[in-house]
Amino acid sequence: MQLAYDHNAPRKTVNLTVNSELLRMMRQEKCNLSAFVDNAIEEHLKQKELQCWKEENRAAFDSYNRMIAEHGPISEELGLL
Repeated sequence: MQLAYDHNAPRKTVNLTVNSELLRMMRQEKCNLSAFVDNAIEEHLKQKELQCWKEENRAAFDSYNRMIAEHGPISEELGLL
């Protein structure tokens, strides 16, 4: 799922408080913390968006599943399986 946002938006300086041991370990790995945080935020927002989409479409999923349970897949009727 692609998250819709401006990838070229200006950077914003923020202050974070993190576990000092985790920070030390990340620095040992020569990790770009800004890129890491960007990726973590994006992944979190993608998961939230997907969760909302699933909740919004739950009725359609349930309806489709009932149809399959009652009638079987269309491919069976057509002899494709």
